[in-house]
Amino acid sequence: MIRIVRRGGAAAVGAMAAVALAPSASPASATSGPTFVDNWDARCLTQGNVCVHDSAYFDGRTAVYESVDTECVTAPFGVLAAVNMTGKPVNFYATADCTGRSYAEPAENFHSWLSAGAQYSFRI
Repeated sequence: MIRIVRRGGAAAVGAMAAVALAPSASPASATSGPTFVDNWDARCLTQGNVCVHDSAYFDGRTAVYESVDTECVTAPFGVLAAVNMTGKPVNFYATADCTGRSYAEPAENFHSWLSAGAQYSFRI
């Protein structure tokens, strides 16, 4: 809503319009992309989220995906560990397009793939 203020003239109206038209902050989703965090983040344990790590020890580069849906998600790096808090199994793939052999990560669980190698995509 834009409110016109008479005392500030055009500057006040312009400032109010800029605030009204500014995009609102929303959490990252699988479709909008991940939120990158340093090492571990408490959001990795938030219901509905998937966290992927480039280290099998759950440190290093970490990407948090919120509101994950059933679409194939290409990870921003090779995933060697993941935390699945979606309430559903998540399948991780060695390909970037969710094809081929997958590793299923059970709901509300975490896992690393040190011996299997990096995974590059996932989907519920």
